Amino acid sequence: MTLIAFSALYLFLLLLLAVISATETAIHTARDLEIQLEQAGEGSVARKLRSITANPFAQLHRTLLLSATLNLALAALGLHLVSGPLVLIGWNPWITAPVLFLTTVLIGDVLPKFITAYAPSTVLLGSLRILNPLRALLDPVVAVTDRAADAVIRRFISNRIKTRVPITRDEFETLVEMREEQGLLDSAEAAMIYEALDIERLTVRDCMVPRVDLTLMSAEDADTKAGTILEQSAGRWVVVYGETPDHVVGVIDTTDWRLSGRPTWQQMMQKTLFVPETMPVLDALEKHLQHSIMPVLIVDEYGGFEGMVSQEEIADWLLYQAAPWQGEAGEIRDLGSGRYLLDGGTRLDDIGNDLQLPLAASGIDTIGGFVFNQLGHLPRAGERLQVDGAEIKVRRVVKARIQQVELRLQNPLPEDVVTGKVVST
Repeated sequence: MTLIAFSALYLFLLLLLAVISATETAIHTARDLEIQLEQAGEGSVARKLRSITANPFAQLHRTLLLSATLNLALAALGLHLVSGPLVLIGWNPWITAPVLFLTTVLIGDVLPKFITAYAPSTVLLGSLRILNPLRALLDPVVAVTDRAADAVIRRFISNRIKTRVPITRDEFETLVEMREEQGLLDSAEAAMIYEALDIERLTVRDCMVPRVDLTLMSAEDADTKAGTILEQSAGRWVVVYGETPDHVVGVIDTTDWRLSGRPTWQQMMQKTLFVPETMPVLDALEKHLQHSIMPVLIVDEYGGFEGMVSQEEIADWLLYQAAPWQGEAGEIRDLGSGRYLLDGGTRLDDIGNDLQLPLAASGIDTIGGFVFNQLGHLPRAGERLQVDGAEIKVRRVVKARIQQVELRLQNPLPEDVVTGKVVST
């Protein structure tokens, strides 16, 4: 092969290495990729960009493998050129080798990275035309190299080497606080991280639909009455009980009942599981709710029926914690002048956090339960309760449940103290 052919091959490989180096940098440093996605719309370019953002490490793995291969090929070809064709035309190898090396580093690595820093998304889009056709060749090689690397690690690294101790929750919270103080995290991002950490502390009781909010039906009801209950049920699930409401025999999916042509309820009743109210939410999801829409029923330590939880309730609860809905059904609504309208199911923890009003009662979670416990009887609308720092007025009572109360603080909070979970009306 002539000098011209070797030089042309070397130049081609060098330009290909420059493209790969630019792609590697673009994957690491692309900042305006979301803007590019919006501009790209829904065409083939957008699909390619989204495939990269969904799994950037797969693209980076292919890029690194191709870069290593090209560097090896360029080294071998450069050595041949310096010691062969270039010597024949009288070039000094001790001068040619450093010049060729510096040219390769400058064109194949430094210059592409410098250019990519100014327009990473543009470079990434252009490089797709080169890398995508090579996926069929590179993916099998990547898989083989992964398996080979794992085998080497298992062979030469002792099993007795202790792995790094996982970071504790307290350490992680301290790290988040440090990053917030350094300005690397804003308060909203830090609050989101804390909410995610709190998920592991949640129990099914925190996310359940209480028994008083469920539609219950006796197994001894006539078919006509049972059909009316199923038809008028506000929720998807109707709980069927035997002798007492604590003796649950099954549940009925009203959606399936309607789609099946409203057969007799006995044909649609399904058995369900019972879990203790102290079971962590994550355990319930993993063991019982991960692959099923069927709810689980929650019982207390004495076997009494407390409520029901399903995938939907857990998702709704988590979404509300992350971004509470700022609508008319907000749990805490600011009426002005230190007055707040609260749903009966508003948690005492939220009142303490949002209004800085600590209300505590053993075994009580909601403001409705707190008022009922303090008064010792089911109150009438308009009845008032004095607590330390506030006055509570019962606004609405339905059946045996306090649905709405008005809370008036003795010392109204400054506007900048009230948290974003309080809805202004």
